[in-house]
This record gives sequence, structure tokens and C-alpha cells, in this order.
Amino acid sequence: MLGMLGGAALVGAARADTYAGATWAVHFNRPDQTTSAASIGPDEFVLRDAVLARIDALASGDWAGLATFTFSGNTAAGGAAGPVLAAVSNALARGAKVAFVVDNGVDVSSNYWPGVSLSSLSARPGNALELSRAPADSGIMHHKVGVFWYRGAGQAWVLSGSWNFTGGASSQQWNVLTELQDNGLAAAYSNELRELLSGRFHSNAAKSHAHDGTRFQLEDMDREGWVRFAPYPDGKYGGSNALTDVLAAIDGAQEEIFFGLNKLTRQGVVDALVRACDRGVEVHGSIPKSDRALPGQDSYAMYQALIQPTNYATRNRVRMYEAYYDAARTRYDNNNRDLIHAKYMVIDPRGANPLVIQGSANWTAGALVLTSSNDENVQFLPHAGIAEAFRAQFAAMTDGLKPWCALRTAGASAWLDYWLPETEPFELVFTTNLLAGAAAWTNRVQELPEGRGTNAVPLAIGEDRRFFRVRAVP
Repeated sequence: MLGMLGGAALVGAARADTYAGATWAVHFNRPDQTTSAASIGPDEFVLRDAVLARIDALASGDWAGLATFTFSGNTAAGGAAGPVLAAVSNALARGAKVAFVVDNGVDVSSNYWPGVSLSSLSARPGNALELSRAPADSGIMHHKVGVFWYRGAGQAWVLSGSWNFTGGASSQQWNVLTELQDNGLAAAYSNELRELLSGRFHSNAAKSHAHDGTRFQLEDMDREGWVRFAPYPDGKYGGSNALTDVLAAIDGAQEEIFFGLNKLTRQGVVDALVRACDRGVEVHGSIPKSDRALPGQDSYAMYQALIQPTNYATRNRVRMYEAYYDAARTRYDNNNRDLIHAKYMVIDPRGANPLVIQGSANWTAGALVLTSSNDENVQFLPHAGIAEAFRAQFAAMTDGLKPWCALRTAGASAWLDYWLPETEPFELVFTTNLLAGAAAWTNRVQELPEGRGTNAVPLAIGEDRRFFRVRAVP
């Protein structure tokens, strides 16, 4: 009788929480699932601290625009709203101009910092905060954005991703934030915020779409990236919307896809991922259990379609991973609400044409398709360094860069399918006694041919029970 066990060693996963170049940075947090002040680690609030650093750098005459869907957390160490309010108050006192956009659910009168609220800053004598709050109608203001114009340096930076300005988004969720220096991109985001500051939100037919689809090129990009802003000009499949761009990107994948998605409800994405697998692309993904474990949950149907073997033409299929409950990897997702709050896909991160798709948008109709729903942004970033950063986030959040193997049988034949994360020497070993610990893994079947990806090795079925593992050659 034969058994199987996946590889246990993490290979090729970077441990940094910030990756950066001259004109870009990617930050991802490491949640610990506690808001205790005594438990706060240096990696937990890396996203909040990136936003605070940008606000603190504002000087007299500079301009910043901020937008968040939710806003809370009043402590200096473990909050977000309080420290942000304090930083904005200080920036206004220095003479910087600051604007703030929030969704209808945000309490603008709450003093998350002693004596300071969004309302009080907007009523401040002299240099007041410019404040706008979305109406309660058919959509939501779902951006998580900071735009910063530093006039002395002649530079503008855009911070955007999945992180709402809350303490819980740092302590209890996996989130990601990009930080990009490009004045054209910043102008597009500024135009989006200007629409919202003027009261033209989501379902308002007067909202301008002129900045949707803005193209830009960072210094170390070899081709242009672009950004989409919802609502979109055309809500049909194949029309001018973010979903059309997403599907084209998946259909262009050649080697690998990694994704971490809070929600996935679009059948077109599932179909495109299945097509990618059928042509040999390796696909690894994670969706939180709270959104896909039970019938009726938003991502349930799409998740079931991804794990259904009969939907695929070959043995190559989307491999789904549970997210870790916390950065310490004490256990896996145990139905924590929105544990994965990220909204990204990385295509061919180690290939010739890497692409990252990320932003505020969940992968739903309201965020990727419709013409009169949410206010959202989706970045398309053809950049090797940014792609590597998101791949590292996937490795921190899941077992997605561990080698694995799986026993397959057909009649009298047996073999192991195995996946290698890197082009390094790996070997297949087995034990007949799992209780014997690490010392039991001494029986080598063979060294595996170098080359990342999925392969297979035939096995002879013996009389004893064996458990197999793929590991890096010691």
C-alpha cells in the first residue's frame, strides 16, 4: 500500500516585508490575530507606517489625497485611524493641503485621536481638511489610496492596495500595498479623488471616466502599465472594463500564476484559469474559507469549479492553498472573516513578461465589470521586482512555494506527480514510519530532474506502506 506526504521545506520564499526600487515599493503585513499592545511586531503595521511616512513628509504647499472604505483604531501602537488623524493634523499645521474621501459607513465625527476627528479637521480655522463622504446608495466607495504631491522634489507618489485604514487590517488580515512614483499615474488618481471630492460617486452618471485606463511607465519597466477605475464605460463581457483586461492577461500567461483573492465570483476568471492549466501553466491560489467554504457564500461556486477535476483536460489543475491564520504559522485558516483581504494575481513572475494585477477591487461584478457600482481602482503592473514581491507575499501567507507530491494510480500503474518551486536539485524520499521523525526520511527513491513545474515519476507498488516527500537535496 502506498501513501503520500507533501514536501515540508519552504524553498525560494523571501522573508522581507518590503521590496523596493528607485520608483516603487511593495509592502505586505504579517498579522498576529491579536490587538494587544504587548504583541505588536515590527512587521504587523508596515502598511500603516508607509502611509504615515508619506503624510509626515508633506511640507508647506504640498498636496495629499487619501481615501479609505473603513476607518478605525485609536491607539498609537496598534491603531490606524488615530495615528493617521494625528499625522494629517500635523501636516495641515505645516501648511500642506490634504483631502480625505471616505465611504458612507465611516464615522467622520469620531475622535480616534484625542480632540481630533475628520469633521473637526474639516472645520479647522485656516488651512482645513477637504472632506467628502459617499452617499448611501447603490454602490460603495471602496478605494484604499494615498496620493502625495511633493512640489519641492517635483515628484508624486501613489499608495494603493487592499489595506483599509484600520488596526484590524494590520492585525487580523493579510493585506498588500504598492507605492509607485509616477506623476502621470498620480494625476489619474488625483482626478479620481477630485471627482469624489466634488460629490460624484459610483452611481452618479456625471462622474468622469477620462482618467480610466491611464497608461504609465516606471523607470525600470520595459513596457507600459495601466490603471482602471470603476465604474467602467462598458459593463459587458469583452467591453471596456477591468475584467476584460484580467481575462486577456490570464490568457497570455505562459508559465505560472499565483493569486490571493478575498472574493472571486466571475465565471470568466475560472474559465480562463482552467484554459491556462490545460495549456500547461502552473496555477496556485488562495481564497479565505469565510468566503468559499459553504453554499451561498460569495466565492463558493467558483471555488468548487476550480477544484473539480472533470473541468480540466489534463492532470494539471489549479492548486488551492489554505492561508495561514497568522504570520507565525501556528495553524491554517479556521474560518476567520476576511483573513485574506488581498486582491491580486501574479502572472509569470519569473518569466519574460511578468505582470501583477492588484488594487482595491474584489473580483466581483460590482468591482470589475459594472457601469454604475463601486468606486475602485485596479493596477496592471508589468514589473519583475513587483511580481517577485507579490510572489513572496503568497509564500508568506500560504504553503504555495513548498514542493509537493501526490500519489496517482490507474489500474496496475502508480506514479507520483510532483511540483518543484525552483530550478534547484530536489530528491524524492520515503519512510515507512511517520512516527519516527525526521531521521526516518533516509530512503531515497531518486534525484529529480532540475526544473520547476509539475512532473511525474513512475513507482512500483510494494508490499509495505510508504509515505513520500519531495525535498531539496541536502
